Amino acid sequence: MKNHFYINCSKCKKFGLEFRSKHNITPLDFIEGDIKSDIWIIGLNPKNKVGYIEDRNKKDFQIFNPNRHPYFKSFKKMSKKLYENWESKNNYIAHTDLVKCFSNSFPPKIKNNSGKKSERINNIVENCFEILKKQIYEGKPKLIICNGSPVSKIMIENFPPKQNNIDEEVLTSYKTEIIINNVKHNIWIVLSGFIGRIDDRNKRRLGIEIEEILKKEKICI
Repeated sequence: MKNHFYINCSKCKKFGLEFRSKHNITPLDFIEGDIKSDIWIIGLNPKNKVGYIEDRNKKDFQIFNPNRHPYFKSFKKMSKKLYENWESKNNYIAHTDLVKCFSNSFPPKIKNNSGKKSERINNIVENCFEILKKQIYEGKPKLIICNGSPVSKIMIENFPPKQNNIDEEVLTSYKTEIIINNVKHNIWIVLSGFIGRIDDRNKRRLGIEIEEILKKEKICI
């Protein structure tokens, strides 16, 4: 059937969101690139009209190229070195979103939405974070770049810094620790506003900070 699709998550249906897929992709499958990549970029949500049906299959996600969408061009200004690796066949970078469902604005604007905007955002993010957490525990990235304050906020709340007495108001990056199958795994978290909205000077400052972490931790790109 031409319009056949699978609904693989409807936790946020009352907010106008459902995860719809033509090829039975689940929210856990929603990661562009290799889930075992050392470096992850996490955005807020994919942009398209509410109810958009994801038409990519698993192979399409695995062979992801950042040049397919202008959204990713800002990362080239942030770090040319990082972007060149991302473009290569043997790259170490993957991309996913905190919220997997499509909408052009967040939270989506629909007639039946009620309640405060902040409450809707919190409910959606809480529902979606459990999926992102499972992806992180499966993929075990070494560095996560948070693209946007909503992503930065949820990450620092759920994966706090190893060090105590850190002023989160001025924190731009930190190391955290998770336990996977009784084994400690360290992750660097880089916090940022929406990279596409910051000026080129601050994009590059962010890129230099990321490159220094990669060098320090011997993460090859």
